[in-house]
This record gives sequence, C-alpha cells and structure tokens, in this order.
Amino acid sequence: MPAAAPLLLLLAILWWPLVLPLAPGHLQSPPTFITLNGSRLNHLLLDTHSGHVYVGAVNVLYHLSPDLQLLSWGKTGPKLDSPDCLPPIDPTDCTQAETTDNTNKLLLLEEVKEKPVSLIVCGTVLQGICEKRSLENVSQVLYKTDNPVDTQYVAANDPRVSTVGVVVEQKDVMLMLVGRGYTSKGPGGIPPITMRRLTPVARHSAPAFSHEELGKLVVGSYSEYNNHFVKAFPHNHYVYFVFSRRDVWGKREYRTYVSRLCAGDPNFYSYVEVPLFCGGGYNLAQAAVLGYHRDQPTLFVAMAMGQASTPTPTDRSALCVYKVEELDKALHGAQLLCYTQEGKDANNMEKAYIEYEVSSNCLKLPQDSLIKYPCGGEHTPSPIASAIALEATPTFTWNPLITAVTTATEVGHTIVLLGDKNGRLHKVFLHANGTGTKYDTVEVDAESPINADLLLDSTKQNVYVLTERKVTKLHIAQCEKHLDCHSCLSNRDPYCGWCLLEGRCTRKMDCTRHAQPHHWIWSYSRERQCVSIESLQPSILSREEQTQVQTLIPDHLPLSADESLSCAFGSLAAQPAVVMENRITCQSPAPEQLPPSPPGNDHVSVRMALKFGDVIISHTNITFYDCKAVGRLNATSCMACVSSMWPCHWCVKDELCTHDKSCPRQHIIYNSRVSVDSHFVCACEQEQSMPRGPDSCPCVWALQSFPLVPVGFDTELSLQGKNLDIFEVMLICRLSSHLIHLQLYDCSVGQSDCSQCRAVAANYGCVWCADETPGCVYNQSCTSGTTDTCPAPVVTEVEPLTGPLEGGILLTIQGSNLGQSFQDIQAGVTVAGVTCTPLPEAYRISTSIVCELQACANVIAGPVVVTVGGSEKGESQQTFSYQNPQLSRIVPEKGPLAGGTMLTVHGSQLLTGQRTEQRSDQITGLNEVSDTWLICRTSHSNQTGRVPVKVVFGKAERILESVLFSYMEDPVITDATPMESFYGYVRSSLIPERKCSRRCSSAVVSFCLQIQELCTNVTSERMICKSPLVEPKSRIVRVWFEMDNVHIDFPSIKNKTFTYHPNPDLFQLNSESRGTPIRFKPGGVLAVEGKGLTLAMRKEEVVARLGDKECDVKTLDNTHLYCEPPEEQPLALDDSDLPTLKVLMGSLAFDLGPVEYDNDSHSSVPLAAQIGLAAGAAVVVLIVLVIILMYRRKSKQALRDYKKVLVQLETLEINVGDQCRKEFTDLMTEMMDLSSDVGGPGIPFLDYRTYAERVFFPGQKGAPLSQNLDLPDSRRQTVEQGLGQLNNLLNNRLFLIRFIHTLEAQQSFSQRDRGYVASLLTMALHDKLEYFTDVMKTLLGDLMEQYVAKNPKLMLRRTETVVEKMLTNWMSICLYSFLKVAGEPLYKLYRAIKYQVDKGPVDVVTGKAKRTLNDSHLLREDIDYCSFLFLSQTLTVLVKSGVEVQPCPVKVLDSDTITQVKDKILDQIYKGAPYSQRPAADSLDLEWRSGQAGHLTLSDDDVTAIVQGRWKRINTLQHYKVPDGATVALIPRSQSSLGVNQFYQTGEKTPMLEGEEEEGLRLWHLVKPSEDPEIPKHRKSSMRERERAKAIPEIYLTRLLSMKGTLQKFVDDVFVAILSRKRPPPIAVRFFFDFLDDMAEKHGIDDPETVHIWKTNSLPLRFWVNILKNPQFVFDVQVTDSVDAVLSVIAQTFIDSCTTSEHKVGRVSTAINLLTSLAMTSLCFFLSCRYYSDIHNAVSGCYQEMNSTLTELSGSFASEMNSLVALHELYKYINKYYDQIIMSLEEDAAGQKMQLAYRLQQVAALVENKVTDL
Repeated sequence: MPAAAPLLLLLAILWWPLVLPLAPGHLQSPPTFITLNGSRLNHLLLDTHSGHVYVGAVNVLYHLSPDLQLLSWGKTGPKLDSPDCLPPIDPTDCTQAETTDNTNKLLLLEEVKEKPVSLIVCGTVLQGICEKRSLENVSQVLYKTDNPVDTQYVAANDPRVSTVGVVVEQKDVMLMLVGRGYTSKGPGGIPPITMRRLTPVARHSAPAFSHEELGKLVVGSYSEYNNHFVKAFPHNHYVYFVFSRRDVWGKREYRTYVSRLCAGDPNFYSYVEVPLFCGGGYNLAQAAVLGYHRDQPTLFVAMAMGQASTPTPTDRSALCVYKVEELDKALHGAQLLCYTQEGKDANNMEKAYIEYEVSSNCLKLPQDSLIKYPCGGEHTPSPIASAIALEATPTFTWNPLITAVTTATEVGHTIVLLGDKNGRLHKVFLHANGTGTKYDTVEVDAESPINADLLLDSTKQNVYVLTERKVTKLHIAQCEKHLDCHSCLSNRDPYCGWCLLEGRCTRKMDCTRHAQPHHWIWSYSRERQCVSIESLQPSILSREEQTQVQTLIPDHLPLSADESLSCAFGSLAAQPAVVMENRITCQSPAPEQLPPSPPGNDHVSVRMALKFGDVIISHTNITFYDCKAVGRLNATSCMACVSSMWPCHWCVKDELCTHDKSCPRQHIIYNSRVSVDSHFVCACEQEQSMPRGPDSCPCVWALQSFPLVPVGFDTELSLQGKNLDIFEVMLICRLSSHLIHLQLYDCSVGQSDCSQCRAVAANYGCVWCADETPGCVYNQSCTSGTTDTCPAPVVTEVEPLTGPLEGGILLTIQGSNLGQSFQDIQAGVTVAGVTCTPLPEAYRISTSIVCELQACANVIAGPVVVTVGGSEKGESQQTFSYQNPQLSRIVPEKGPLAGGTMLTVHGSQLLTGQRTEQRSDQITGLNEVSDTWLICRTSHSNQTGRVPVKVVFGKAERILESVLFSYMEDPVITDATPMESFYGYVRSSLIPERKCSRRCSSAVVSFCLQIQELCTNVTSERMICKSPLVEPKSRIVRVWFEMDNVHIDFPSIKNKTFTYHPNPDLFQLNSESRGTPIRFKPGGVLAVEGKGLTLAMRKEEVVARLGDKECDVKTLDNTHLYCEPPEEQPLALDDSDLPTLKVLMGSLAFDLGPVEYDNDSHSSVPLAAQIGLAAGAAVVVLIVLVIILMYRRKSKQALRDYKKVLVQLETLEINVGDQCRKEFTDLMTEMMDLSSDVGGPGIPFLDYRTYAERVFFPGQKGAPLSQNLDLPDSRRQTVEQGLGQLNNLLNNRLFLIRFIHTLEAQQSFSQRDRGYVASLLTMALHDKLEYFTDVMKTLLGDLMEQYVAKNPKLMLRRTETVVEKMLTNWMSICLYSFLKVAGEPLYKLYRAIKYQVDKGPVDVVTGKAKRTLNDSHLLREDIDYCSFLFLSQTLTVLVKSGVEVQPCPVKVLDSDTITQVKDKILDQIYKGAPYSQRPAADSLDLEWRSGQAGHLTLSDDDVTAIVQGRWKRINTLQHYKVPDGATVALIPRSQSSLGVNQFYQTGEKTPMLEGEEEEGLRLWHLVKPSEDPEIPKHRKSSMRERERAKAIPEIYLTRLLSMKGTLQKFVDDVFVAILSRKRPPPIAVRFFFDFLDDMAEKHGIDDPETVHIWKTNSLPLRFWVNILKNPQFVFDVQVTDSVDAVLSVIAQTFIDSCTTSEHKVGRVSTAINLLTSLAMTSLCFFLSCRYYSDIHNAVSGCYQEMNSTLTELSGSFASEMNSLVALHELYKYINKYYDQIIMSLEEDAAGQKMQLAYRLQQVAALVENKVTDL
C-alpha cells in the first residue's frame, strides 16, 4: 500500500454517540390525565378533605394533586419473597425466595375524628402485610413491622386474588375489616373476612393490623368456597361485603352474595349473607358501588356471565340495581328464620342455614331474639346464609365486560358511569322505571381495562378513572362545550339543559329561572324543543331601503313588565322589538349600517337575533341584496342586472342597476325574472310594454378590424352589436369587453441586437433602425432608414476550455449576433480548427450556442470560431485545448461492501472538461478535483472482489488497469471495552475487530451540536477510539461506530449501552493548607483521596508524575489512589524548588500540590553504642543455640514415640474415611433406587385407624379400635342406650374433669391405667375435638398449678397423668397430616438404616450388629463372613408348588441364619410393598437347588446342627456350604417341617427364639453371651485368658463412627423436615405453644428455659421421639431389634438437642455422646434459637383457625373410632371405682345442681342392671 494509506485509515474512523442535553423542560398546562409508565397501576384513593389522589401500583405509590400533578412518590418493592415462606425472609432458610414484585392490594385512608392521619398500604409480598405512610409524602413510612406475626397477614399474597377493605370507627377505636380471597400458597387458615386494629393495644399485646382477639369468619375448607371479593362499604352502622363464591349448599355453581355484619361486632355473631340474582344468567359480580336512586340508597352491581361452573367471566355483562332497603329486609329475614324457626318457613322448607362448615345449627329461640340481639350473641347461630336470592332485572347490558361502576345524582336523577375492559367509559341515564339509556362514551385508554376504582371528586362534577398506566380526570357533565341549544339537547346528557334567557347549556341549578316554565329546556322532558323563528317577513331586503321585519316564535315567553326583547342584525347594536304574544316586529337597519357585501358577491347575509339583554334566544339569517354590485361584478352589466335573482332593473343612460322601478333619465330595462316572493309585484300594463330582459340590452359582440395594436399609435377599430340606437351620441368603446381581444406590443422590449430584432415575425412590423442610437422599433417610427444586414458575430465566453481527444463534451459559447435562427450557425462552429456540432434544443437566438466537441487526433489548441451565414467570422479571445488525461494510482485499494470509502484517484490533466462525470457501478459523485487528483466515494456492492476504476471524460474513458479496487467483507466489531467514560474525559476504548476497518466516525448530536473523536492504532484486528468530550448532565441517546458506510451501534456489541459518568475529583495532598508541601519519607507511597475514581477508569489508564519522573500507580479504588514515587526526590518541571504531583486521567489533569522528601538518614545513636549492642546480641544468640541443642536431644525419643502413635492414628483415620466413603457410596446407590419408589403410593403409610391404634395403644393386641361390642342381643339395646347416656355425661365438662381427678386419686389406678383411660377418652370424644381440646387445656392448667408450686421444669417430662397421655394423643391426631410431609425423609432414613445394618452380620440371638450406632448393640468381635449373590426363585403360599418364576438376585451373607436369608429374599421381592401384605418367613421354606434333581431344604435347626456342650449353634449358609451364586427358592412350608419356632408380631421387633430350653441347650449364632453364671470355676481362668487375648474392644467404636458418617445426610434430612422454617409450622404446634406462653405469663414464670422445657416435653419428647423410635406407628414396616437400637440413638440425640444446657464431652463421656455431640450442638441452636423463637414471634390469633381445623378433623376421622367399645371399656373403670366417683360428684355443689351422680346411676342401671338408689 502506498505511504499515504495509513493516514487515510486514521482519518477514516470516527465514533458517534448521540447526546441530548438536559435543558429545562417547558411546563405545560395542568393535564387532564397523567401517564405513569413505571409499573402497572392497581388502586386509586381520593382524600375528600384535601382532594389529593393516591395511586397504588406494582412496587410504587404515587401522590397526585387534584389536577393530577405528581406531588410525591415512594417505592414499595420489589422485595425478596416467596409465597411459601413466612416473613422475615432469610435466603438460607427460604431457598426458593426470589425478587418479587409487590402488587398493591389495599389502599385505604385512616381517619381519626374525621381527620385523615395516614395512608394504609397493603401489598402481596411478605404474606400481604400492611404499613402506614404519610399523606404528605408517600415515601415516608410511619409504621411497619419488621417481624410480622401470622395474625398480621392481611392481603392476599397472589396478585390475581382479590382483597377489599373498609375502615370503621367503633368506640373511638379505628378498625379495618378486610375481605380476602383464597390463595393456594402460604400460611393456611387465614379467614376470608377479618377485623383488624389499626393501632397497637397495650392491654392485648396485639400489634397493628392484627386480628388477634377480634372477629373473623371461620371457614372449614376455604378452597371449596373460593370467595372473590369485589367491594366492601359501610352503611348505617353495618359493613357490607359484595363477593362471588361457589354455592356449596346448593348446585355448586358460582353466585354473587352480599354479606352484612354490625360494624361493632367483634365476634361476627351478626354475620349474614344473601345471594343476588341478576336475570339473564349474570352471576359473577365484577364491580359494585353504593349510590342513590330516587333518593333511596341503592346497590349498583356490575355482573358478568360466568363460563360454565367456573369463576371466570365472559364478555357478556350487565348492570343490576338492588335497593338497600330490600337487601336489608332479605338479610333480616334470613336472621329471623335462623334465630326463631330453625331456618324453615311456614311450609317447613329450609330458607336459611349455617354456612362455611361451621358446627352450629339454626335454632328456635324466642321471637323477640332478633330485637333483643340485633347484632347476635354467644347463644345465637352464625354465620347465617339465606337460601332465597334477592332478584333484579338487568338495567343495562353490555359487551365487552364491565369492569367498573360508580353513580352520581343530578337533581334527583341517577347517572351511572360504567368502565369496560376496552378502556372506555360509558355514561348511562337511569330512568325512573329502572331502565338505562347510554348517552355518551369516552375512550379513556384503548390499551387497558378500566379499573374498578372509579371515584367522583368532592364536587361530584369530575370522575377519576384508573387504567393500567394512566390516571385520567374527566368532567362528568360537559355542558359548557355545547354552545347552542340544538347541540345541548341532542347530546341527551341528563346533566345538561338549555337555559333560555341566559343563552347557555347548563346544569339545572345553574339556570336562574329553572323553576319557571319554558326557561330551562331538558332533553328528557316532553317539551324538549329549542326556541326557533318559524317565519320571517320579508325574508330578503334591498340594502338601500329600511323597513319593518316581522318574526314568529312557537312559545310565548313569560317576561315581567319591565323586561323586553330586542333585535340585533349582525354586529349592530340591538334595537327594541315589539312583542305581541309570539309575534315580534323589528326595524331593519339603515343602509349605511349594513356590512359591505363580500368581495365578488352581490348580497350579504346578516344574522338576525332575538335577544334578551345580551343573550341570544333565537336567530335566523336575513339577506340584503345590492343591485349596484350586480352591475359592477359583470362585464355585461345590463344583462347581469336584468337577469339576476334579485329584483334589479337597468337604467341604460345612467348605466345603473337599481331596485327602483324608475330611472333619473327615464330609459329603463326591467328584470326578466318571474315574481316568486311576496316582495315581487306584478308589473302594470305600462311596465309590460317597456323593454324587459337581457335581449333588450345594448350590446357589442365582435371586432371586424386587425387586433394587433402597436404602443403609441392611434388605430381605428370596427365593431358589431345591437340595440345601439338607444344612444344619441358617439359610442365610446371599452377595450376590456370580454368579446373583443386586442394585443398591444413594443418592438424594443426583448430585442437587444440586430439578429434578435430581425428574427421577430413580419406582421409585427419591427425593424432594426440604424440611427444615432440603433435599436429595434416599429417600422413607422424609424425615420433614418432600416438595416438589411446585421454585424459580424461576437464571442464573449467559452466554457470549458479543455477537452479530451475523443471529444464528446458539451461546449457552451456565449456572445451576440450569433444568428437569427439555428440554421444560420448549424455548420459554422469550429474549435481549434475542429468542427463542433451545435445542439438545436440548446440554441438561444443570437446569444448562446451549445455544441458537442468532436474527436481530434493530436493535442492541439486554438480559438473558437462562429460563422453566421455569409457574414464575417467571429473568433473568441480564449484558447481551447485538446488534452489527453491519464490515471496513475488509487488510494486506498480496498474498502467494505457497504461502500462509503473515500477514494483518491491520482493522475494528470484530470481537470479536462471541467464538468467531468464519473460513471461506474461502484463509484459515485466527486467530492474534490484538481489537475493531478480527484476524490470520490464508493457505493454499495453486492459481492466481494476486485473491480477496475474507470473515469469518463466525455467520450474518453480512462481505466486504471494496473491497480484494482478490492471490495472486502464489512468489518465486524466483536468486543468493545471499556463501556463507560467520564463526561470531560477522552477515554481510549479498545475495539477488537474481525476485518480491517476503514473509518469510524464519532459525533455528539444535539440541537446542531457536533463533536467527534478520531480513532488511532487501527489494524485488521483492533483499533483504539477515544470517547468524545460530552457536556455534563447530558443525556446519551445513541452511540455507534461508523466505518465508511458501516454503522454499528454500541449496544449491539455488548448488549449494554455506553455510559457517561460524572467527572472524578481528586483532593489536594495538603487539604488543610493548599500549596503547602507535604513531607514524604522515601520507600513509602503517596495516598491521594478523591471520589468517583473508578466509575470509568482503570488503574492502567492513570498516569501520575512527580516532577520530571513518574509516580508508579499501585492501587486505585473509588476514593483513593496510591502511587509509589522514586527513591530520590525528582526535579521540578517549573522554576519552583519542589516537584508537584500531577495525575492524568485521560484528558483530565489534576495538580495536587508539592511534595518534599524527608532526607534525614543519619542515626542519633553513637557508633560506640551501636558496637556494644551488636556484641551483646551475639552472646544472647549463642546461649539460645546451646539451649536448643539440648532440648532437641531430649525430645528426639519422644518425637519417635509420637510419630508411631501418629502413624497408627492416621492409618485408622484413613481406614475409617475410606470405609465411610465406600459405605456412603453403596448406600446412595441403593437409595437412588429407593427414591423412585417413595413418591406417592411408594411409601407404605398406615391408614388413620391403624395409626391411631398403634399410637393410642402401643404394643397391645386386641386394642379397642379393632374390637366389636360383644353383648348378647337381649342386652345390646339397653346397654347401648346406657352407653349413649354415658357419652352425654362425658360431654359435660364438670363430670369429665371430676371423673379424671377421682381416678387419679386412687392408689390402684396405675400408670398403665392412666394411659389406657386417656386413649379411651380420646376415642370416645374424637368427634368433638374442640371440646376434647378445651378439657385438655383445663386439666393441663390444673397440672401446671401443681408443678409451679414444686419444680415447674419437671412438668410433662413423663406420662404420669391422664392429661399427659391425652396431650400425646392430641398431638398425634393434629399432626397426622403433617406426617405425610415429613414421612418421605423418615421412611428413607428407616430404609437406609435397614440397608446398612443388613450389610453386616447381625447376631439373631443377642440382636447385636456389626453396623450400628448403639454401642451396647455393637458386635465387637471380628466375624469372618462373605457376601453372596443369590439367584432366588420364589413361590408364594398363594401359588401351587412347582410354578417357576423369574430369578431375582439377592445379596446375603454366609453368616446369615436361614431365617435371615428368607427375610432378605422377601425384602428384595416385596420391595416397597406393605409388610402386612407379604408372607411371613416362617410360612416358607428355603430350598437350595443345585442341578435338576438336587434340592435341599435349609433350616435354622435340623439334625446337622452343631452342638458343643450346652451350646447349640443356629444353622447358617456357612454351615450348609452354600456357594456364591447359588440358586435357592422359597416354597410353602410343609406341615411336617421342623425347626426353631419363631413368632413375629407384624411391624414389631425381631423374632424370639424358643424350643430348646426343654433339652437344656442354649442357642447361639455368632458369639456366645459373655455373661455365663454357670461356668465352672476350673474354666474361669481360661475364659479370662481368652478375654485378654482379644483386641481392645473400644477400637471397634470406629464402626459407630463409620455408621454415623454414612447416615448423617438422612438424619439431617429428617431433622430439617421436622423443624423446617420453609413452611409454616403446624397450626396445632402454634396453638399449643401459645397456650404454654399464656400459662407461663399467667403464673408469672419469666424464665425462658422453663417454657423451653415445656415446649420440648410437649412436642419433641411426646410426639417426635415416639415417631422416630417407632416408624411402624406411621408405616407398614417391620422394625428389627438392631434397627430399633439405631433409631433409639437418633431419637435420643434429637431430644437431647432440645435442652438448653451446654453439651460438654469429656474423657468419661459415653460413645454415643462422643459421636453425637456435634450434631446435638448444631441442632440445639437450630431448634432452640430458631424454631421455637419463630413460632413465638408468629404467635397470636390462631384460636379460630385451630377450632376450624379441629372441626375438620372431627368430621374426617370420627367414623374410624369405635366409640361404643371405648365407652364400654371406660365403664369398666367407672364400675371399678363406682363409689368413689359417685361420692366425688355428690360433694360438688355444681354437680348436685346438674344431678350428675343421679345420671351416672342411670347409666349403671342400664349397662349392667346395677342396683342403685333410684
């Protein structure tokens, strides 16, 4: 490439960002709407006191003025949240938490004594908690809770679920009632309607927004009802809710309901609801508002038709109207029926009922109950629902869906405003008959539905409309826009009417005389007609006369005596009118007062108005014509006058058009039009004989002489016409007649020389006059004679002066006398002796010739010669040259396909032809041209390649063949760094590219502002561009790179925009005294403070210089810069003595002040002292070395011993670690297979009946749950009757408590009896769990009083009382559903333990195992065993012998007994199946099959068993020499089979081996028991020797460690599932912990450790430990002794972890403590400090929810309980302690009143015919 090419590349690259400066905005007038584009708008609130508007949106709150100006705003989100987690959100506990938008759900005004104090805001995040904000600045939070409890969850946590609320004041307490829909996620049990305090109450310890101890609507199964709330509003001391829900009581269709309750009812006793029916199938409420219709409070509800039986609305909607009086009547009727008639009418039809699955019924109370208790009471039933719907007919139907409704009242008339989902607002007038008429529609926002919050301002004249992105303020009545009566009435706006005497469209009350008839005209009244002028006499008038005008109006206007009307014509002053009833007479204006006729018109229309004062009552137009104008506007005045539409006549001699019928000079021609108006009168006979019409007008129509008339000469004209005899004198012609055309001309104009003059046509008579001043004149004006020939041509200018040898360029010749026609010069032009061909189309007579240059063989030069005809030649003074241009090279030689490359072509004589054109497919126009180079820009090309450059000079083409231009692929920018810069800093940006770039332009464009920075260091792979300087506070609009025609936007490279930051700031080194040097000690660094240093800067880009040397920058952060100066002080760059520190950050330079080095390097210590110190140090070092050598010698031996022990420990550690890893890998492989089976039916959960039986009666066979009442038929009915009465007695709280206390007072009433009675009571009262819970709480209160007096920490530690077992049963019932959640990890733990235990040998006699966590069950001896893989074939007892099945591989040990092998085979075959559904091992035989005929039945005991003395060993696979890979089969056991008898209890422990005692033999399996009291003395010494020969048994504790490491994950999973904070704790746990906290507070126990122990004893100890130790209580599995031992350790670890005391381990700690200490410590912290505290912080208000849960549990499982058997068993205890119980009941005064003893005697008489005192 030539040397100039790099320079072109550097100049060809620019970088463009677009920047808009932030100029002050021009404020506009207050808008009628404001667009809030930040987020979706949800709710609108109007403060009627201030008129301010508040808007709740997603993540934002807005505060607007009444005219919608933004006053303040505040953020409400997004926040870290998950609907599945309870706040506060901890990401470590709630792993699914993510940044969540906060959708506004409630926006209410808190008022105290009718004065607004705060804004109530509730959103969807953090389970719908609320906060209070300032009304003046919504960003200011007045109240919020950082740690909300469950009773503070207000709004729905799902944006799609509705929430409504209303604030009421009751007894000076502000309350908020909230209706909330059902949400599937989050804490359950939040009622649909709750009452909440707005301020904390100290005496209740309830926080704000809590519903603790306040009313709530309790629902059994909220998902069944699925309420969707639409509106809540107060009215007449009541609060109403409008909602839709599923009609569970009826046909399960969705219906709309209105519920009502007293505003001051804290218990919701007054709750009642009634369904709404809207004819036509409209069943789903979408919006509602309380308004007025005909002065009666009315509920307006927008209904929609639902899709089938779903809550989804269709587009079909309607407006239904319900009178509140009728609504209250229906609600009152439902209450009355349910209070006094059990909900039934006179026909015994159920018309009212108890809803929401509440355990209550309609009653038959006294008739005046509703009067005495209008808001209900404890004894009245609730909640009540009416079965009778309140019906209404649709007032207005619409499609699409109506989404909003509000109403306004105007002079007793009702106007309904409806918003639809298409963003339109409809105005509907509601007639008295209930029908609606839509009269107007306003499109508010075509992109969004209208929000339900449709609010009227305090004046009721404007409405605020909310859509998804916009708030709009609309005038409801826009009467003022109607300027006339017709538009006012035709709009049919019920707000508007025409105020007649005020002349404006107004609301009725704005019209002063609205009470008088005909003064305010309404579009809906009978006489809805505007006042109009019915007739006008005359209707047209001549503007030259004045007369009376009479009008007629339809109605008589009642005016007072001093009032009158006037007439006004146009803008003239009004004149009084004469009024005669409805006839009004006015005087027309004088002619001079009338306005002139418009230009070009012969008449003017003037508005004639009837006025009352300044008010126009009615108007019409009257026409004033002008006859004179008729004549003036027409060339044939006479004809136009007498034929016009007006009654005009023509005065011939006066040349006057007039309305008069006479002329001053008598001769007149009358109008020819026939009279059609009363103004025209028939002409008399004389007029009939006079001339009439246009045919009578005198006229000239033709010119007989020549029409050319030279200027300045008299010319005679001859004319033709008619009726000219009227004139008595010579007619004077007008040359302007439209029938006569004359042409005036002047020869001297435009003919400047002889040739031009002689070229004029001969009929004009123009000649060239050769006098003193030659010129072109008319022939009659030339006195000196004319010239026949013209002078020689003169050439004044030739352009261009050069041309190519090939010719082809156009030559322009300027001059004079260049011929009179083209033929004169057609062959007379030569250029340098070469003919030049003129172009006829470009020839200009005498002045200009354009000719095409012809080719020439040689380079020559010469003048241009023009010859005209035979005249002399004209020769130019300029010389024209033929040239031969040449091309030599181009720069650059390549460019992008997009074009735009600036191409420079070098050569010689390139100015040839001057107007040179470039023509090429890739080359476009020239930019610059000189004689040796020209510059052009390449165009776009479709393909890459090399193309030649061709330059065309006329017909000459010059092609540069030696150098070709190459089109390359467009450059691609793959990366650009950095992505930010400072405003005032030109920063270098590294731009890696794929192709060689040409030009990159950078400009900042804003209001014609241009900035650009060139790029440097351009190669094919990278370039460096500097960011342009930008004015601070500018806004970047666009940034792009421009390389020739290739434009690449910066965001397209990195998907991010280029950012400008404020300029950095560096502070002076000496900030206290500017200019004073700072002292610097060499070897350190200089620290410079600043701000914003790293916003757009890297350390490598900063240059720091100290004087004439560089200060090496070491560190750069946002606020500090550290640089290392040179060791010696540099020289200053100026005349000063000290160097200054200067920092360069791109184009920004900072002078930070001078620096002075501290050069004091001399020591203050004398030389002698230094020598002495060195000598002393050497002596000390020597002494230390001697001591070290002595110490090393003594410690070598100890070190050798230590290393031996260390090697042993390391080996042991490695072995244990390897074993753990291997075992864990094997276990995880097994558990992965298990995971696919545990989901759903893969976990063998027990049914509730079996679960309850095992929990209530553990280890008992024939439990009451599985028994039937065994009675003779003759006694059954009587006994059942007695047991029924006993059941009634048990439902008496006093009897039950006395009964329990009496039993516990008996010494013979054992602990087992206590637990048994508690479980029987649980069975008997299972259908009344609320009552059972209440009794349990009472008994626990009594128990607590006993322990508080002694040691409260011991309470609930053991099951010593009935109530403690009742608590265990209660927890088991309430947490049964929670076990389904925690069941999977518990089942996996059980399977993992069983798998691990079975992998090692297990002694079937002692129960000890090699793999265990329990050191007491650890098999410490080394047992030689091998793992076998069997191919098992199974024949179950249900299949006949001999049937073959597919082989199943099973892993067993050769040390396993035959029964253990059978169990492992059954485990593999029936994997995942319930244990109770598989055959027992003792019902099958194990048969070893070898070959076709070799079948051997294996048994634990047979004749081959080994007997040694008194010991008999159980047979194993080793005993039978069964090889690895053998095939065995399970076959049904034959009746004659003999062996060890084995007995199993399903799901219980390992087998109990019997059968050898009678023979005096003792069985053993792997090891013989070490305790043998019968060993003879002479053998004891040998036994001791054998024990000493054994290895240290504690070494086998590593097996415990291995087992612990393998099971750790599964244990952790179980503990996390039990104590998880990711889900809400069970309601029963929260409820009972609340109860314990209340009891502690009641008894004054403030020791947190005591309450902690109570909670631990009630939940972990009483329930979870029981479940952990006994998985068979939950699952249908078998728990062997060895598995039980492991579970016992885990359960003990769990309960120990719940204690608050510190867990210390020491030398005397047990192996279990050593193994589990770490787990206990971590779990203790997790449980004690987190789980309990979370529940405590979420305390309060779960009583109603608990009652609802208990009601549901009672109904769900009551049928599973055999209550008669339980009552019969309980009676046995009554019979046993009959006298004591009777005595206790008779001693109680309350019991005597209730005759409890007597009723018990009745029970005894019925149950067993007991003789009593009856």
